[in-house]
Amino acid sequence: MLTHETRLESFILTDKPKRRAEILSALTKPMTARQLAYKLGYSDLNAVRPRLTELMRDNKVKAVDKVKDDLTGRTVAIYERVS
Repeated sequence: MLTHETRLESFILTDKPKRRAEILSALTKPMTARQLAYKLGYSDLNAVRPRLTELMRDNKVKAVDKVKDDLTGRTVAIYERVS
């Protein structure tokens, strides 16, 4: 399937360790995925969401609260670094 191929290509091309390091460095205070993406200069939230999931799995980031997203009106998680 074409969309599966394009997702796979994108996954392979992303420097995941570098992106995770970027996210950890930028996460200087609790923020949402959108806030974090915008701080890093990404307009696509998929630039940070998968890496946040990985960082949570590795206990380097945790979800600490939730807030209503201004753009979508949906409830989203607020993330912070684990000490």
